[in-house]
Amino acid sequence: MQTNERQRAFPISQKLRLLKNIPTELIPLAVVLACGVGAGIYSIGRKLIVDKQLRLSRQGPPSKEHH
Repeated sequence: MQTNERQRAFPISQKLRLLKNIPTELIPLAVVLACGVGAGIYSIGRKLIVDKQLRLSRQGPPSKEHH
């Protein structure tokens, strides 16, 4: 089983080595970008769930006139 565990661990260690190739200046940028995207997803999700005045579907009879 040890060879099987080593085979599983290899891709993880290889991915960690790839992280070392990323310039350190880009890591704070990635963190800030991830926080911004996360805040945006949270904000739009909260707006869709909480806002009762937001129309998510059409209301009333369908129009007979086509534009």
